[in-house]
Amino acid sequence: MEKLVVKANAKINLTLDVIGKREDGYHLLDMVMHSVGIYDEITIKKNYENNIKVSCDNNSLEIDEMNSAFKAAKLIMEEKEFSGVDIHINKTIPIGAGMAGGSADAAAVIVGINELFNLNMSLEEMKSIALKIGADVPFCIEGGCVRATGIGEKMEKLPIMDLNLLIIKPDESISTAFVYKNLFLSELANRPDNNGFIKAMNYKNLDEMVKTMGNVLESVTASKVSLINEIKKDMINGKAKISMMTGSGTAVFGIFESISDLKDCYESLRFKYNEIFVTKTERGGVYIESRD
Repeated sequence: MEKLVVKANAKINLTLDVIGKREDGYHLLDMVMHSVGIYDEITIKKNYENNIKVSCDNNSLEIDEMNSAFKAAKLIMEEKEFSGVDIHINKTIPIGAGMAGGSADAAAVIVGINELFNLNMSLEEMKSIALKIGADVPFCIEGGCVRATGIGEKMEKLPIMDLNLLIIKPDESISTAFVYKNLFLSELANRPDNNGFIKAMNYKNLDEMVKTMGNVLESVTASKVSLINEIKKDMINGKAKISMMTGSGTAVFGIFESISDLKDCYESLRFKYNEIFVTKTERGGVYIESRD
């Protein structure tokens, strides 16, 4: 086998609460994440040059040693022996969206290199490497639906949901660091009820679920990116059950009970916004699509 293609799903936050801050500056989170069917395709090919080369079809993505896909390959190369790789990312997950696009790419590289070079790393070994890149990279390997606590690294599996989604990414992005720097724990708004959410999802009660959802980062990001509130209003007017921001933004999703309402809303907004996606929740994170 000389190369393989890996599919890496994005995620959304169905809830996101910040419950404290560690001495090292990291915020303590309590959130529910779910994989969604917007994905990047990562081609990983042996190059026999003992180096790592990363390319992307989207010029907006910075390709250097700080790129998460490069970091993933470098970490494995430091621990395991392999001949070097060419990595090409076909980017569909919006950049700067709060949908774990970089983390998903890193997860794909870890799983792909393990398979391509028969490194026989266990799932726990791969997650250990993933955690060195970012707190949500381990989630992106397995995907599905989890409640994550700590800095996002402690995960409890939850039932997979079947949700119809419209996702819109405004043109403007914002840095995660800026959002957390401007988040004041004494002034949190839009706090979710995670226990109530999980109870409602176990009963598959969408009406009760939406009452418990929230993202405390949304008000910070929306204060700088006014389109977030406009997108939410557009989705609610289009009969979404709820609309909210994912992660630190700037992507916004809406949940629709009716697929026809979802399609109608998409049709009414697809010329207004450049990055707009109709999708569903997914069962997993990373999949190997082909081997050659």
